[in-house]
Amino acid sequence: MNKIALRLMEPIDERNDVDIITRFMPEIGDICSNQTRAGILHLMINTPQTMHSLKVEEICFKLGIRQSVAIHHLEKLEDWKLVEVKKFQEYGTKTRRSIWGLNLKHPHWISECYKSVRAHFFSEKELAQITNIDKSLRFCS
Repeated sequence: MNKIALRLMEPIDERNDVDIITRFMPEIGDICSNQTRAGILHLMINTPQTMHSLKVEEICFKLGIRQSVAIHHLEKLEDWKLVEVKKFQEYGTKTRRSIWGLNLKHPHWISECYKSVRAHFFSEKELAQITNIDKSLRFCS
């Protein structure tokens, strides 16, 4: 298995990272076994050029899912401290979470989850297929 390389811009609070791993490790199966969440992590880990961040629309397009589905899974990943909102954007009178990215305060936790995804749930080939679904499918009910 290849080692993942995260593009970090600030020092890591190692103790906090270990605390997060300890807190959420019992849920790692729930986190990593879901195809959509695994696809989101795979996409973000493999976009170091944008600091591991993506627009919601990009995630939807690459996974072939609706925006509401993407937001649901992003919120779950946020609860588990894996991702965070990177940019909010005003749309009329509403504020939307337009760009999400890996929560780089917890790189070891991200690494543990991604290793689990690849070791126990999805191969690299399956992850590549998940993140390149026929885009026309997202409009089907």
